[in-house]
Amino acid sequence: MNEWRLLPLEIFNGYWNMALDEAILTSIIEKKAPNTLRFYKWNPSTISIGQNQSLSSEVDTDIAQNKGFDVVRRITGGGAVFHDRYREITYSIICPIKFLEELNAYKVIEQFEIIEMGIISGLKSYGLESEPGIIHCPALFLEGKKFSGNAQIRKKGHILQHGTILLELDADLMYSVLKAPHNVSKSRMVKSVHAKCIGIKDHLPHWNEEKFLLSLKQGFENTLKIKLKEGQITNEELILAERLVKEKYSNEKWLNKYD
Repeated sequence: MNEWRLLPLEIFNGYWNMALDEAILTSIIEKKAPNTLRFYKWNPSTISIGQNQSLSSEVDTDIAQNKGFDVVRRITGGGAVFHDRYREITYSIICPIKFLEELNAYKVIEQFEIIEMGIISGLKSYGLESEPGIIHCPALFLEGKKFSGNAQIRKKGHILQHGTILLELDADLMYSVLKAPHNVSKSRMVKSVHAKCIGIKDHLPHWNEEKFLLSLKQGFENTLKIKLKEGQITNEELILAERLVKEKYSNEKWLNKYD
């Protein structure tokens, strides 16, 4: 059975979280680290925008700054996301594309979904029936409402997929910093979020973060037919991430590249 590295839940700021994901991707491409599943949170709360988005179109940067939130551009696609420090867990998976193809996931959407199946399997242990779908990006739904958005980058035969797991929903806070589409009021967007999105925490029989993460770990192991062994971020990955924070993720030129 394939043994992967599990990086247990840690909390970093937005720049570090995105820099670490890219540093791990580079490390795995260079065969300096094993395939990896990572869980993380964000402190402070962070708005991340997709690699091809315009910052000024998506984020009210003045309000974000006043609230002390980070704003960061991802290397993955997809739309703007508000990562609430109290109400979300994020995962990332980095592995060769060939590994997913060996599990009969050849198309891009199939590769999204086989990774998402890890979360579906983990939630099933709680008796929750979630399912994949698409709403702007490949997503997961519970009772017809989205609780997880996912994004990818493919590089040198490898894939980085990361995604949110929404525990609780604060749509007012979300749209205090995210901009509504042209000619749509923020109040209408808040109503739309409540109609289309859901936090899963209240739907679990009890909340214990450690047990929840263990369920997700087992879900990924079952779905991907792997064994996850707890490991650490390497010194080389930390050094590269530190450089990426400085040269890229906290750099105004990268953040404002389409403005």
